Amino acid sequence: MPALLPPLPPPARGLLVAGLAVALLSLTFALAPQPFERLELAASDLRLRLAPRPQPSPDVVLLTIDDATLGAYGGWPLPRAVHARVIDTLTRCGVSLVAFDIVFRGAASGESGPAEDTALEEAIRRNGRVLLPVGVALVRETEVVRLSPEPDDLPLLPSLIAPGDLRVQKLLQTEQTVLPAARFSRHALGLGHIAATPDADGAYRRMPLLVGYHGQVLPALALRLAASHLKASIEPHQGRVDLVREGLRLPIPTDASGVLAVNFAAPWGRGFWHLSYAETLDAAGDPARMAFLRQGLEGKAVLVGLAASGTTDIKATALSRADPLVTLHANLASQILTRASLPATPPWAGAVMGAVFLAAAALLYLRLPLRLFLPSGILLALLCPAANMALYAATGLAPGLVAPSLAVTTGVLALLADALARTARDTARQRRILEAYFSPSIARQILDSGEDIMQGRSVDLTILFADIAGFTAMSDRMDPAEVQRFLGEYFEEMTACVFRNQGAVDKYMGDGLMAFFGYPETDTADSLENARLSAVNGVRAAVEMQAAVSRLNLRWREQGRQAVAVRIGVNTGHAIVGDMGSASRREFTVLGRNVNMAQRLEGAASPGDVLLSARTAALVRSQFRLREPIALRLKGFDKEMEARPVELPEV
Repeated sequence: MPALLPPLPPPARGLLVAGLAVALLSLTFALAPQPFERLELAASDLRLRLAPRPQPSPDVVLLTIDDATLGAYGGWPLPRAVHARVIDTLTRCGVSLVAFDIVFRGAASGESGPAEDTALEEAIRRNGRVLLPVGVALVRETEVVRLSPEPDDLPLLPSLIAPGDLRVQKLLQTEQTVLPAARFSRHALGLGHIAATPDADGAYRRMPLLVGYHGQVLPALALRLAASHLKASIEPHQGRVDLVREGLRLPIPTDASGVLAVNFAAPWGRGFWHLSYAETLDAAGDPARMAFLRQGLEGKAVLVGLAASGTTDIKATALSRADPLVTLHANLASQILTRASLPATPPWAGAVMGAVFLAAAALLYLRLPLRLFLPSGILLALLCPAANMALYAATGLAPGLVAPSLAVTTGVLALLADALARTARDTARQRRILEAYFSPSIARQILDSGEDIMQGRSVDLTILFADIAGFTAMSDRMDPAEVQRFLGEYFEEMTACVFRNQGAVDKYMGDGLMAFFGYPETDTADSLENARLSAVNGVRAAVEMQAAVSRLNLRWREQGRQAVAVRIGVNTGHAIVGDMGSASRREFTVLGRNVNMAQRLEGAASPGDVLLSARTAALVRSQFRLREPIALRLKGFDKEMEARPVELPEV
């Protein structure tokens, strides 16, 4: 079937190809997101490593249970008396607080268990500033939001925070808890959860600052550490957490689920001061080393975690494939204390960045010849990820990196491919235009003659306008898909009527159609005869169109759809025909006063009628039955003129 619409200009076709390529890539993203998500995570890790990182807070010290500690004190789990000795040593050093990333659950085993528990309990009591962790299992379902805590969770209640204006349902919810023994938690400064949320590749890059618990809020251990160290209170809000001290507020941005991306200051073993249990306990027996230790630890917040090889706390992070997970809590606490949290990046930021670079590629494509667009387009594709990383380094904003970079690269490659094929497209341009505007037989006739129909010329021909009466109001009551289907069926029939009568479709205008007859001119007929033949063909097409509408209405009524009435105006006269427009946008069309008259006749026609100008009526009166003439004053025409409706046969 020949194309019904004129082909796009070459630049527009290139942009369309690029748009389709990017749309296909977007569809691939939507249907199979997992590989792209993993690629995005890897790219974000690279961006983090290349960009300048914040300075670790000097107030955060890591105290770890490493391989040397386990070798010296009997393997894991360590006797609780060892933890008690470490706490007492830290108390002597005057630390600000001690936060454990180790859950002391239940009673110690063995004959020495009760004594071990008593020693640990007393050490926690003597220190008075120990933070203990809560292991939690998190879910997103709001059904777990209950208003009555479980009996085993009662020791946790003093550490919960009222939600304020925060909608707890939006947070990750605590489904199960692993609490320290009540004898320890009752002497603790507070409790905080240690539930990190791994990404799709299993690495840990984010931490929920707040989780929902029975309609209240449980803060993360790192948040509790920072607040306690600053002697500040925690105020939850939607999209942020405030630390409030003496009227001053430190806002910490989060996403809607209360999750915060960790802005890693340093990988394991760097940045922070690292001590081990073994080193600390050895120093406790040496006055000189103890004095040095006291000098270094006084006023510091100490975070205790497990770092021995082969333990379950070794996980992948953004900076390493195998780090003790306590480094996540240390970096999170550090970024809160140093105000190094990354600003919230709008979810549409990556799309905007990709759109900007795609627009730049389109502009270069439209303005530059191929020999200049080739290097410029490649450079632009490389600049997109570079600009993304520069934006992150300068502002902390982290828009998506993979999706915009792939979209820009795909768009540039599509534009390059189209530019390389432009010569071939230009060669076939006239053939495609003919097949879009004319019936197959007329198109073949023009191609065989070798005539250049693109050159503008004045021709005595017939113009037809058709429009559905009241379609605007009708379409307001229809779904967009139904409007599209309706117009598709309607224009299919109308176009067939035009083509059967040797006409050409000029354009579709909403529910309107413009067609012309008598071009190209018949070789064997003079101008007057060509006008007569064009008028006969145009009116015959109009009559057939009204008959086709009647058949469509019968079918639509059977389907329970609304019937329509069509107004048609036909005029014959001289008009300019040819390829019109600018260098970037062209159209094969008909222009002139007689075109305007045909359109005005269509507007003056009654629904269901075909209204002819006086000249058209004179040329076809021997072929068609016409009704009595009517006098009209058409907009844009000074004089009153005569028009005649066609007597339509019954269908």
